[in-house]
Amino acid sequence: MDAVHEVFRYIHITGGFIGLGLFWVPLLSKKGSPLHRKLGKIWIWLARVVLGTAFLGILMYMPGLIEQGRTPFSHPNDYAFLFFLGYLSVVTFIVTLYAVDVLRHKKDISQLATPNMKSLAYLCIVTSVFIVWYALAYEPNTKIVLLALSPVGFTTGWGMLSYMAGKQPSQRAWLYEHLGSVIGAGIAFHTAFAVFGMTRIFDIGLTGWVAVIPWVLPAAIGIPGSVLWRRHYQKKFKEIPA
Repeated sequence: MDAVHEVFRYIHITGGFIGLGLFWVPLLSKKGSPLHRKLGKIWIWLARVVLGTAFLGILMYMPGLIEQGRTPFSHPNDYAFLFFLGYLSVVTFIVTLYAVDVLRHKKDISQLATPNMKSLAYLCIVTSVFIVWYALAYEPNTKIVLLALSPVGFTTGWGMLSYMAGKQPSQRAWLYEHLGSVIGAGIAFHTAFAVFGMTRIFDIGLTGWVAVIPWVLPAAIGIPGSVLWRRHYQKKFKEIPA
């Protein structure tokens, strides 16, 4: 079991580093170009592998804690971090599925609004509710981080449901949904690197409130960036005044 866990760990780390660099190529390349399409597909599948190995690794790690008598209720500090990573992995994995299906069914939203996709949207919301409940009920040391990033699941799920219900006035809503989803997945990648990769590579030991910065900085930059990106295309297509 330990050997399998190590394999997942190395696949996750290797894929994560490759994904960090690869993410920017389709994002900055001409939309719809062969380069954008090809590398975008590769990044999506790479992201799913990284997220899948992260989630499986968490599931394999928790039984060891339980065997030691350390349960989620008696040792919340041991589990809060794991629950958060699991939450982020699930929501981001769903986002990668949604980002692709939005393009596939851009001409007919009803084909996107399947029971499976709606269930995934509700799952995003449910995981957010769980994270908020666990943070408030057991108050782990990472309570602030959990509460600060808990809206990710809410906004993702609600946005998916709103789009599938046809509550988008723009004919190019599919484009905005696709861009927003991919940028959201990219934020998750960069958050993981900021928290785990950068602090260890450069041996940065952050304490106190400063330790929260790597958790929220990618979202603090990425979310406004996504809004500006959307406004850029809205102005380009004359949907809003230039």
